[in-house]
Amino acid sequence: MKAADKVTGGAFLALGLALVASGLGLPAGVGGQPGAGFFPQAIGGLMAVLACGLLLKRGEDSADESFGISNAGQVAGTAALLLGYLLLWGTGFFVVRTAVFLALALRFLGQGWLPSAAYGVAMSSVVYLAFSIGLNVSLE
Repeated sequence: MKAADKVTGGAFLALGLALVASGLGLPAGVGGQPGAGFFPQAIGGLMAVLACGLLLKRGEDSADESFGISNAGQVAGTAALLLGYLLLWGTGFFVVRTAVFLALALRFLGQGWLPSAAYGVAMSSVVYLAFSIGLNVSLE
């Protein structure tokens, strides 16, 4: 198994278990409706199961292979974009902020400007409508 698979699988397993544990402290729900703890537990459980699959994956043994990131610039840039997006959370303008974030992230990863912008606007609009109309939850 590659060292990168071990590191990634372990990190996602820890994050998944942390999400499940944090969801246990939230309300379970009332009247057959999921409560605040449902999504963290569901996402964390799925993440932990998939991480276990990565950890248990059989592959070629590579004892001489060291862990390294070949596209460290893209990883760091994407992480910086995500940090900026999260720092602006709660400032309003969810659709605009999310569309700009998605367009910049996709452009940074090599997509063209027009597809990146179109995807950013479409996805942020769909998420906004799903939460505001479908779930009656404000993202602002």
